[in-house]
Amino acid sequence: MKTTFVIDLLRPGQIAHGRYEWFVGPGAPRRLLKVFAVGVTVLALVLAGGLAPRYWRHSADLRRIARLEQEIATTTADMAALRGQLASMSAEARRQVRWTELLATLSREAPAALKLHRVSLRRAVAKPQTQAQQQLPASPEVTLQIEAVTPQIAGSPPLLEIASFMAGVMRDPAVSRRFQLERWEIKPQAEQAQEGPPLLHVEITLSERRS
Repeated sequence: MKTTFVIDLLRPGQIAHGRYEWFVGPGAPRRLLKVFAVGVTVLALVLAGGLAPRYWRHSADLRRIARLEQEIATTTADMAALRGQLASMSAEARRQVRWTELLATLSREAPAALKLHRVSLRRAVAKPQTQAQQQLPASPEVTLQIEAVTPQIAGSPPLLEIASFMAGVMRDPAVSRRFQLERWEIKPQAEQAQEGPPLLHVEITLSERRS
């Protein structure tokens, strides 16, 4: 068995370390641990330097996406509200057009002696009569009520004028497409004027056609 000694001539009295002494000597574990710690630190710094910018960019992209989603949700809600308002305005505009056409028809067909007092459109939910009707959604019944007065004259001229008036109104497409004659009534006016001929109260009711 041979034992090899290395003599350090530059440091008399000390035994020189061999080339493997750094790795296998008494202080080798501590040195290796330091090297490992330094290597881990350097690797962590390299990884952090490479991954941190990507992480920040990814986080910024996620925040922008969240803001865009919130803006899209807000815009969608605004568009839905705007569509609802436009639908309401469109329905109101159509109603105004139909009402204007109806009033124009009544004014055109009314005879000179017939004076319109009130024209009203009423909506009432009909009560279901049978169990099958109770299961269906209730639809409002729309009625058009016309109230007028005309002087009471001997003979039948008022009746003829009112009949002609109703026939003319029902011939108009703006009325006949939507309404049908339900009933009409003529009776003496409850409150008569002090002067002039007695008045007759005329009440005509048109009901909306069912599709």
